[in-house]
Amino acid sequence: MFKTKKNRFVALELNEYVIRAIVMNSQDAKQAVFYEQPLSSGIIEGDSIRDEMALFDRFKSLVDVWGIKRHDVRFFVPDSSVMMKTFEHPSDVVGNKLKAYVEMELGQTIHLPFTNPLIDVYDSKPNDGEAILFAAPSDEVNKIAGLLDDVTLTPTVADVRSLSTIRFLEKIDLFTPQKSYLITDWSITGLSISIYTPGKLEFLRYQAIETSIKSWESRVVDEHELSFTYDGEIEEYRMLLIDQIAEIDRILNFYRFSLYKGEKAVDEIIILGDSPEMDYIVNEMRSNYDTPIQFIDDNKVQSAYPNFNAKFIPLIGLVLKEAF
Repeated sequence: MFKTKKNRFVALELNEYVIRAIVMNSQDAKQAVFYEQPLSSGIIEGDSIRDEMALFDRFKSLVDVWGIKRHDVRFFVPDSSVMMKTFEHPSDVVGNKLKAYVEMELGQTIHLPFTNPLIDVYDSKPNDGEAILFAAPSDEVNKIAGLLDDVTLTPTVADVRSLSTIRFLEKIDLFTPQKSYLITDWSITGLSISIYTPGKLEFLRYQAIETSIKSWESRVVDEHELSFTYDGEIEEYRMLLIDQIAEIDRILNFYRFSLYKGEKAVDEIIILGDSPEMDYIVNEMRSNYDTPIQFIDDNKVQSAYPNFNAKFIPLIGLVLKEAF
């Protein structure tokens, strides 16, 4: 999705409550600068932009403050819009030919529930006759790209957030061959779940957490970083987290008994994210599951990337895409 290569670019994350960025002015991620800015409620709802003018004004001011005029920009496709589909292809269709093959077969042998999709293809095992298609409706992605273009930025890459997270975890050598991992990425407003066996993404889902951004207050920790606190009884929000943890159990059982007829199970659960309730989530997960759990905290990230903390994991993965 999109084009070009430059050393000078921005990796951008945008959701209901925050704009987060890594600014790269060289190929060395250790020299990168990161930023976080709160986003007022109502500008984005779910994964949809509701107030384009307000977002345009916010982007325009940040371009000046961050000094990123005319930079290339990489960003994420909205989580809830991404669809993953395995498809078969002829043995002589490999590499760069796969995307053209999918475009030709759309509506014929490959069907999607929306028109004018943005697509990408991932082929973990060349020559096995199978590949994975990632598709998303073009409307919201084009809306983001248009806004970036309007503020003198050049959109170059639109990536799937979960793939960027996996790219980071591969970079720090977290995975063991043949093991299966359930990866949970927790934000204030949602949970991204993927199941990954090195070289093969087997499951992808996004689940919204039904909380109002108006119930959350942001606070500046230092010049570049924010923290968020819940304005109300935190137990109300934690009940929503418990519901999500229960859903993870259903996904584990689906993977083991429906997909693999009891012959294969997830070997390890990985927990990461920017939720202010990460400690609570980790404790509840460890209390409820016998499956080994690994929490990717700030220390693990900083052992490889000293400038960053764990909330920047997906963005670091986005930086790594085609950059090094």
